[in-house]
Amino acid sequence: MSQRPHVRPPKFADKFALLDFEADPLPVISMFTPPAPYTLDDVVLRVRGDDLRTRLLRWGDLSSLPIYEQHAPIVCQIFNWHEFATWRGVRLVDLIDHFIFEELAARYLACHSADGEYFETLSMEEARDPRTIIAVEMNGEPLQHRYGGPLRLLVPFLQGYKSVKWLERIHA
Repeated sequence: MSQRPHVRPPKFADKFALLDFEADPLPVISMFTPPAPYTLDDVVLRVRGDDLRTRLLRWGDLSSLPIYEQHAPIVCQIFNWHEFATWRGVRLVDLIDHFIFEELAARYLACHSADGEYFETLSMEEARDPRTIIAVEMNGEPLQHRYGGPLRLLVPFLQGYKSVKWLERIHA
């Protein structure tokens, strides 16, 4: 029996590359095949603003920003579940202001996964919300690969699919 009896998989659940509702502390869900595991030392986050100039940021660059912690949910209406975790990382707004662009004309950001397939967009209002973070820890531990580590976008006030796993690229 599932740890999460309230989960109701949709008819297209068989299309997911990873689907494990027995996983603890959160289910493991991925529409596409995950990339090979890598560490924070291997991170190269590609960011691009209105100037169309790509900047390559390593964890050392990101870790120079203030680290933020929040207890926040992941919510998935597709599978009818939600769970809370304690997340640590850098606020996306701090990354935007410090590394990407000062005055941005773009109204949206595209956030791409290292799986080579998945991406989501955020409005600038959503991206600048202080709850939106690039998470590197969950519940006091480095963010595991199966949960989108080493870098995962966390947008706790939107559906879970907006919280892009294996974050690799952000562009305006």
